[in-house]
Amino acid sequence: MKRIRVEGPNQVALEDADTPQIGPEDVLIRVRATGICGSDVAIVHGHMPYFTRGLAHYPVTPGHEWVGEVVAVGDAVAGFDEGDHVVGECSVGCMACDRCLAGNYHHCEHRTETGILNRDGAFAEYIGFPSLFLHRIDKAVDLKAAALVEPTAVAFNGVKAADISPRDYLAIHGDGPIGLLILMVAKAFGAKKVAVVGATPSRLAMADKLGADIVIDATKDDVPAALASAGDGALPDVAMEASGVPAAATMAINTVSPGGRVVVQGLFDGRAMPDFDMDHVVINEIAMRGALGSPNIWPDVIALIEAGRVDPAAIVTHALPLDQFEAGLETASNRDGIKVVVTQ
Repeated sequence: MKRIRVEGPNQVALEDADTPQIGPEDVLIRVRATGICGSDVAIVHGHMPYFTRGLAHYPVTPGHEWVGEVVAVGDAVAGFDEGDHVVGECSVGCMACDRCLAGNYHHCEHRTETGILNRDGAFAEYIGFPSLFLHRIDKAVDLKAAALVEPTAVAFNGVKAADISPRDYLAIHGDGPIGLLILMVAKAFGAKKVAVVGATPSRLAMADKLGADIVIDATKDDVPAALASAGDGALPDVAMEASGVPAAATMAINTVSPGGRVVVQGLFDGRAMPDFDMDHVVINEIAMRGALGSPNIWPDVIALIEAGRVDPAAIVTHALPLDQFEAGLETASNRDGIKVVVTQ
């Protein structure tokens, strides 16, 4: 089979490899579509935190946003049949430690992460995957949408962590794929009003198309004033950071109403937040939390997509074959599009 192999920073090749051998609890899958994530860009360029901190190591086949078709199942596998369309989770826990048994398998000390941490990913023609972390998805779902279940689940996890309800005015800081998916999921949750703050005109235009009540260009607009104006004088009840830009996280914290909630989902590659005022957090009783990954929510996310309430394919701007992976990576790196998907 063909697969993408990253041997080290900026060392990428399309190579021949053996088709994966599966164990009794695994499923062999022919990959049909895989999204290029910012994490994939960071892995290739050598600044993904797991790699710089020594948690993950090269070589690796990246790709954690994917959909495929079942080719074969292990002897101990039940619930999956040849021809099923399936998607797989990013975090794969040991399911034996206390963290896994408590449902926090994304924090398992022995976990693997698809295409990132000690588990090869889906920029390949085939992938072997443990059935416990696999989910069936209706064949009627567009393959590009199905490939983006994982980032949609990340967005869903953040919206869930923020406890979004129809009472809430939400500001999303970040106009990339996760920010736009948060917009769609928050709308599905019934958020009263959603603002998207970003810095890329084409992405802000997409946010407007997807139903944002207000879009704010952080490079031109007075963000606090625009947020207050959109809220009829009140700042947002909730702010979600989805850019990985320290200044955006600071802005999110500084422009939420007293008693508000802030959820941070971006990874900052070790960069510190400027002008962070902890007194502001305490005095205004701001609740802050991070949201990592997408544990325990995949069936709910798939149901949203199957019902058409969220359509992640709406943010796909480029679709390329596997042998054009590097071109797709360059497009993603340069922010020339919004979401690039490799199809097979």
